[in-house]
Amino acid sequence: MFLTLKAFYWESVKIFSKLRTYIGFITIAILIPMIMLLVRKYGFDVQSTAFRSLENSFFFVGTLINGLLISYYLMNVLWVHFPFFIVLVAGDVMAGEGAAGTFRMLLTRPISRFQVVTSKFLATFLYTAAIVLFLGICSVGVGILVIGGGDLFVFDKGILILVQREALFRFLLAYILAVWVQTTVAALAFLFSTISNNSVGPIIGTYAVIVVSLVLSVLRIDALESIKPYLFTSYFEVYFAPFSDPIPWHEILSDVIHLGAFILIFYLISVVIFMRKDICT
Repeated sequence: MFLTLKAFYWESVKIFSKLRTYIGFITIAILIPMIMLLVRKYGFDVQSTAFRSLENSFFFVGTLINGLLISYYLMNVLWVHFPFFIVLVAGDVMAGEGAAGTFRMLLTRPISRFQVVTSKFLATFLYTAAIVLFLGICSVGVGILVIGGGDLFVFDKGILILVQREALFRFLLAYILAVWVQTTVAALAFLFSTISNNSVGPIIGTYAVIVVSLVLSVLRIDALESIKPYLFTSYFEVYFAPFSDPIPWHEILSDVIHLGAFILIFYLISVVIFMRKDICT
């Protein structure tokens, strides 16, 4: 156990010492404030769209636009593209070592293959959690600082109004669930990285699987309904669930368990593959 934790520490240091690790952080740190400043200066055409169908029933004075609303819309826009930053790092964790031939030297030390693959998987999870939570803190924090806080209006099967304190709690819950969702992506990229000795293959392969699975998940075709429970992307929208009223805890728990099963399966397959992998070629 001590060796695994020690290896986890050094694998984390290794991940965060690479330049590609910070591509996502830098992109978020530039993009989010830029969007918030543009919204503050030029506005955001969501209020008129949202109330167009209700204009005969409601008379609204003021504005809905605040940092929380923009943060909520960013969650909707970025969730499809955000996995790229996860795959970019997770796809290189094992493949990079294989390409460099450092496994042979690493395994001469008193550490087992199981401990190596587990420590690298945990380090990948740490990176995933760090960048997702950074996105959440940057989005909500910068939104409130630049545009301002206030009540959050959520338009989903009606209108849900959340006071700022309640909205912040739901954002926290949503981003914790987002960590779990993106860990599934990281686990898949990690699996492909274990198979390959070239990080390009795992990155492209993971994204290809995600795109195909997403398409199959959203298509309303009766013949596909039977396979949707076996697609991990079918549970990706779980981190929008906290913005429903009431919060569907049972549905959230079910989706978390399903995603956890996929993470465990991807991890176990990675372990089996690495235990049998020829590291001398």
